[in-house]
Amino acid sequence: MTRSALWRLTSGQARRERGYLAASATLTVLGIMVTLALPWPLALAVDHALGDLPAPWPLTGWSPRSMLLLAAAATVLLTACAGLLDAASLAVGERAAERIGARLRGEAFARSLRLSLGWHARVRRGELVSRLTSDTGRVVDALIAVTGTLVPELLALVAVLAVLLALDPVLALVGLAVIPALAQVAIAQRRALRQAQQAARTAYGETAATTTDLLRHVPAIQAFARGDEARARFEQHNQALLAADQEVVTTEARWLPRADIVLSLGAGLVLLQGGLTVLGGAQTVGHLLVVVAYLRELYAPVRALTRLSTVLARAGVSAERLAEVVEADDEIAEHENALVLETRSAAVTFDDVTFGYDPARPVLSGLHLSVPAGRVVCLTGPNGTGKSTALMLLLRLYDVTSGSVRIDGHDVRDLTLESLRTHISYVPQDPWLIDATLAENIAFGSAGTTFEQVVDAARVAGVDPWAAQLPLGYATPLTEGGARLSGGQRRRVALARAVVRDAPLLLLDEPTASLDDAAVAEVAAAIAAAARGRTALVVTHDERLHVIADEVLPLASLQAQPPEVVPATEPGAPLLVSIGRR
Repeated sequence: MTRSALWRLTSGQARRERGYLAASATLTVLGIMVTLALPWPLALAVDHALGDLPAPWPLTGWSPRSMLLLAAAATVLLTACAGLLDAASLAVGERAAERIGARLRGEAFARSLRLSLGWHARVRRGELVSRLTSDTGRVVDALIAVTGTLVPELLALVAVLAVLLALDPVLALVGLAVIPALAQVAIAQRRALRQAQQAARTAYGETAATTTDLLRHVPAIQAFARGDEARARFEQHNQALLAADQEVVTTEARWLPRADIVLSLGAGLVLLQGGLTVLGGAQTVGHLLVVVAYLRELYAPVRALTRLSTVLARAGVSAERLAEVVEADDEIAEHENALVLETRSAAVTFDDVTFGYDPARPVLSGLHLSVPAGRVVCLTGPNGTGKSTALMLLLRLYDVTSGSVRIDGHDVRDLTLESLRTHISYVPQDPWLIDATLAENIAFGSAGTTFEQVVDAARVAGVDPWAAQLPLGYATPLTEGGARLSGGQRRRVALARAVVRDAPLLLLDEPTASLDDAAVAEVAAAIAAAARGRTALVVTHDERLHVIADEVLPLASLQAQPPEVVPATEPGAPLLVSIGRR
């Protein structure tokens, strides 16, 4: 695309705020008109109150002291009015910019939820968080700069230039002679800053990703006494970020004075030319002071626009990083005429299914599986044979490479994603819990769930007996990840979440992993209760769960060519351990 990422991301949102932006621009114009009047009280004081020139027509007969008092009062009044108008314009413009930023942040987050698991596997979680927060903040900074600096300064530049050309064309052209050199400085400055900012944002993303990973693994770090290595790894990224940020500061410091030097050359030329004119008697000192004042008002926007390139360079890099999320097209797409699934039976069929996360190494190869409605089937087999992957294909979190996955005869690729997934309850291998109350964790399984439905699901899943013993019962907040619950309790909460969904198809991935006999018996009983009247597909290594199944099927026996399980390292090879990296 030819348009910059910053423009692509913000132009549509800006149109929604055009009323507020127009109000901000109007206030800016009024402020500029007041600012243009500021030099004239100075001319009145110098030429008429302090000098020998007669008073202008409206002030004929005024004493020098009266004109001096009027000039002082007008200066204060005009300055106050300009300040109030500027503050109002800034407030209206910045509020609009913050609203644009909030919507952009929401759009990026919503988009990230739709992107495929393959995309999320490539982008580290901390990196994504930094884009949604820090990079969005930089884009908002640019919007504020545009509304609060760019637009006002451009309007001021045009207005002051028009007045200056009308007042003294010769001195105006002398002052403008340095603009081409200033433009070259601004272009070179923006290019250098952009390169430095790109490196800094990359380093920030890496630091955020590593920090997120390390903090998520604090229990493991403490248990294995690897704090020194974790600190060293963090410090490595921290120092890289420090170096990148210092390079940005150095680049800014190196370039900013150059614009001021170029502008000072223009001011010096105007002062020289104007002074010679005053000495020749062609104009008054007050006239020269007015011209110099307007020239200062002309250079102020130019200087501000030059420095604005720093903010825009930062925002440009951040906008590109954010656009990689907003404009990513790596998602599981629906057909234009996708069907809405409506069934309560949920018979499942895998018809000659082949799939691999890496196309060169299929995880499933020629899988044939048929599960009649209402049956409970356990899929067994060694790690790496694709048991969990089969569940992912049913949920259509990935699409098959060849063959088809069907529910009640419908290819899942022909169904709307919402209707497909509302017909499936899923208990993952890692029974993740959200940072909320016990009731909210169970209710997460289905929108619009009532408290009575939460309690009913908790009874089926075996949560209710111990929920009453919690300090606040179902209103007890669970810590992040449910760290204070036992493994069996977390799994039963995840099962209750699936039960409350009341879907005809129940998928469970290693629901009894790492549980003792007593906990397995309780979870198995809960699964049997939850699976009553549903089709259930249970991925498990645990033979103790076989008693609840109508059939136990080794996954390898269902494939034409079962994939070979390749060990991650050669026997006897040393393991390379690196905390905080995937």
